[in-house]
Amino acid sequence: MPEKHPRRYFPLNGAYNFRDLGGYCTAQKRETNWRRIMRADSPHRLDAADRQKLRQNGLRTVIDLRAKNELEAAPNPFVDDPDVQYLNISLFEQLAPATMIEQERSSDPLLDFYTTTLATRQEPICKVLEAIAAHQEGLLVFHCTAGKDRTGLIAALLLGLAEVEEQQIIADYARTAPLIVGLVDEFLQMAREKGMDIDAYKKLLKCEPQTMQKALNHVHETYGSIPQYLHQAGLAPSTRTRLTKLMTD
Repeated sequence: MPEKHPRRYFPLNGAYNFRDLGGYCTAQKRETNWRRIMRADSPHRLDAADRQKLRQNGLRTVIDLRAKNELEAAPNPFVDDPDVQYLNISLFEQLAPATMIEQERSSDPLLDFYTTTLATRQEPICKVLEAIAAHQEGLLVFHCTAGKDRTGLIAALLLGLAEVEEQQIIADYARTAPLIVGLVDEFLQMAREKGMDIDAYKKLLKCEPQTMQKALNHVHETYGSIPQYLHQAGLAPSTRTRLTKLMTD
């Protein structure tokens, strides 16, 4: 059954996967802040009551990680909201899991995709984190389509920078799977209508804990740590400090 922690899972009529990054224990035995940063799936189905509920819980900033074609197909309802700052920073562009189906035949193509993203999309990753660091007050939500891959990577980097225990980072990633069962069914139906390779596509819709474990292992082996990865990617020390404060102060 999906984890529906009364503070972590944020129920909305028009979304599957809005979750708070608060309440995770850091190496300093502190908890990450509640109602400061939230990860999510696309908000395009949110009704007026959903949007008002988010505003009442302090929503001030929305960062949309989707590409132009996704925005056109499912417009973001916060684009013209006078009470919310909306930013679009496309994290994948031409690099996307669906484009890798024919190239990737490994047992875990998502792992290959994540490691490629970390290596080749450092500039937009830094832009996203800089935008989060610039957030001043209230609640910030960052999201993609399912809240799984793009959102999952950014969440893992944020939690790792705050020195959240690795097993909690992995658990946070894996929590998406039971929450988006309905969304996965929808994706598979669209894939069938397009004549896609369903067996290959199913691998890209998974959210297994071992995938994030291996991705974190790759970060340690290749870059040293998440803070060292972000340093090599060009994220300024002051930005990293600000992000840590947002997460834990």
